[in-house]
Amino acid sequence: MVTTLIFIVSHFLLSLLFFIIVQKPLFFLYNRRVCNERITFAQVMKTVAVGVKTDSIAAAYLTGLPLIVLLLLSFIPGIRVVEVFVGCDVLLSLAVSAIVVPDTVLYRFWQYKLESSVMSYLRHPKGAFASVSFLFVALGIIVLLAVAAVYFVFVYAALCLAFGNDGTLGLSGIWQHILVVPEILVMAACLFVVIRGLGVRPNNPAKAYFSGVQFLNHCALNPIYNFIYSFSVADKYARDCRYFSHDECAKDFEGLFPTEGKTTRELLSTKRPDILLIVWESLSYRYLGCLGGESGVMPNFDRLADEGVLFTRCDCGSFRTDRGLACVLSGLPGQPTESVIKHTRLLPKLPAFPRVLRDAGYDTMALHGGDCFIMHKADYYLTAGHTTLMDEKNLPDIGLKNRWGYHDGPVFDWLYSDIQRKTAAGRPWFTTFQTLSSHEPFEVPFNKFTDKIKNSYAYSDDCFGRFIDKLKASPAWDNLLVIVTGDHGFNSSEVMVREKYPHIPVLMLGGAVKQPVKIDKIMAQTDIAATLLGQLGLPHGEFKFSRDVLADTYTYPFALHTYNNGFLFRDETGFTVFDNVSGKPLENPDPHREHMGKVILQTVYEYLSKL
Repeated sequence: MVTTLIFIVSHFLLSLLFFIIVQKPLFFLYNRRVCNERITFAQVMKTVAVGVKTDSIAAAYLTGLPLIVLLLLSFIPGIRVVEVFVGCDVLLSLAVSAIVVPDTVLYRFWQYKLESSVMSYLRHPKGAFASVSFLFVALGIIVLLAVAAVYFVFVYAALCLAFGNDGTLGLSGIWQHILVVPEILVMAACLFVVIRGLGVRPNNPAKAYFSGVQFLNHCALNPIYNFIYSFSVADKYARDCRYFSHDECAKDFEGLFPTEGKTTRELLSTKRPDILLIVWESLSYRYLGCLGGESGVMPNFDRLADEGVLFTRCDCGSFRTDRGLACVLSGLPGQPTESVIKHTRLLPKLPAFPRVLRDAGYDTMALHGGDCFIMHKADYYLTAGHTTLMDEKNLPDIGLKNRWGYHDGPVFDWLYSDIQRKTAAGRPWFTTFQTLSSHEPFEVPFNKFTDKIKNSYAYSDDCFGRFIDKLKASPAWDNLLVIVTGDHGFNSSEVMVREKYPHIPVLMLGGAVKQPVKIDKIMAQTDIAATLLGQLGLPHGEFKFSRDVLADTYTYPFALHTYNNGFLFRDETGFTVFDNVSGKPLENPDPHREHMGKVILQTVYEYLSKL
């Protein structure tokens, strides 16, 4: 029993050590010139420390194979396991090197980590090697074999530590089954915990994202884990949502999303306000009297809606937070069969207005009271241009929590102090704040309604109202623009009302707002990016699916909302709900609206498949 435990533990630890002292230095030193940023020794150490998370997961995967072999061998009494494991470790070493070496070498060309899409090159090896010399290939093979040999030395040491000269499990007959098999199952459970994690959601590559310098995030991210994980989010963009020929689709898409135009209404009194974007969890019309919902639940929002610019006919782009963030920040319509922020390699190629603001001189930050590593939000926030990421893991102890993280109240308090500090510093700033309290389990430190859902919205509204009122009394208010919107809709009914679900608010507040006004044009959540940049006088031509709704080119108001493999398309003629699985409309059939929804979705999928 002790022998098998020593073998598995040492195999795991030595694999982990290989990643720390061999793989990471190799990747960093070979690709250092890719990064133009100055990197300090402290940043390097933090990269290694953060990288241990995904290195451990990779080590657990690599230890899983020997564990399976060990389980099979336990049914063969007296077998010398060392010989079997030498062959197993040779194969494992070659596999490890076959990922580590290409990940290192190709990074300077691709600027993203090796993932499952590389398998397509293996179908056409002649084309894959056509642009490189014979010497390059020969050197690559030599390096691959050398790295494989180094990893083999590490894992062979685990064999020697565990089995020594004996080379057997040390047991025979029935005792080998009774004692070894349960032990193996316990160790398998431990490895599963390392791979999956103990959080609410399973681990994902965002565990390695901690810096605004993308190169450091990629250094921290283990290539074995990223490669394995990428198969679980296989790219659907190349095959889904294909309704028409490319030429027909391109012709009908032309003109739907104008990126040029002159703003017809100036909402702001300055072109460079400080900006706070509040992405409110599940904020829909449902409890907003100002949008036709139930009055009295969110009185502060309703009150403040009369003091700012309220867009009354906005539809959210999708049904989940990860998709909604890309709709807001990147102006990208939600995809009914996929979430773009799971695809790490695509993120640097997506437009994002926080990146535009950062390049214009803004100090940028993303703030969330929960865990930003869930649903890949950390890597998306950082890649989208937020230079600082503040979440549950690095916020100070600021107050009460639920199982998702800090309640909105203490985070609003922390944000208020941060705003005062940044305003005093004098540099323009932009912050994205994603709330969380209006989310199941809807448990909040507040007691206004017996209905838990309604009470949680009332709590967030109370926190929001007190926060805005404090800002009004501070010097920060005069040059401040607060934009409030939902990440997606909400429906508390037992039956989903598709037509009403997407309806979310967009509210602009602050001293930078010229005057209160209600804008009743149909718009999409994706239009926030271009509309804001248009008001700031900043270019937004790269936002292919975002429109400035206040520009003179905004002549066909419409909105597209997607749900799980379906969409809702709305314009002034009405709305249509379409199901992609059956290929039929579910509500209000209309050939034109169906066609427009399909054209936009196909164009989005084609666009993402080519990034």
